[in-house]
Amino acid sequence: MSTPNPFEQAAIPSAIAILQALQTFTTNMGADPTQWGVKFPGALQVLLGSVELQGPAVAGAEAAALQAAANSKIASWIAALQAQQTAAK
Repeated sequence: MSTPNPFEQAAIPSAIAILQALQTFTTNMGADPTQWGVKFPGALQVLLGSVELQGPAVAGAEAAALQAAANSKIASWIAALQAQQTAAK
């Protein structure tokens, strides 16, 4: 099995939240089609608000994943250079 992509892993909680918001939208709309016209504006407002709130969450999670990936790569370069410096002595 391959190593999970940290950027995809960081976005998973927001993807779940968006799917839950979609599920709430369908629940808010209800099963009675005669009520859909009345319920649609409010249900849509809740859905859009829930989806919009995920933007900052995704950005923060992705930034943290990017920082971790960058720090890991930089640390490996430092270790490689220190190993070469030690070997040259």
